[in-house]
Amino acid sequence: MRLRGGREVAALLPNAELVTLPGDGHLPWHGDGEEVLRAVAPFLGIQAPPGAPSEPRADALGELSEREREVLGLVAQGLSDAQIAELLVISPHTVHRHVANILAKLRLPTRAAAAARAAHAGLL
Repeated sequence: MRLRGGREVAALLPNAELVTLPGDGHLPWHGDGEEVLRAVAPFLGIQAPPGAPSEPRADALGELSEREREVLGLVAQGLSDAQIAELLVISPHTVHRHVANILAKLRLPTRAAAAARAAHAGLL
């Protein structure tokens, strides 16, 4: 979505947050359409497409990279992106992207939901 009008659209969506990215050579989402719909359905108050699992698979944590698991564990401890970046010696933007990837892979809407999933999976 272009920035023009982005804030207005985000203001209309419950729990939405406009995140601006530098440059213009990026895709807002990388994945198939049904996966995108499953990810945004909770925010829109709609059901996922027929046949789509309503809950992430039990082995979904297995889809996370080693770094994503590390970031997820730190998110579950309540650390901010800046704190995680300092600990891992990476930029806060990189942490933000890791968190976004984690939420997408686990099909979760918030950091809090990801923290709960991490605790349930024994990452704490």
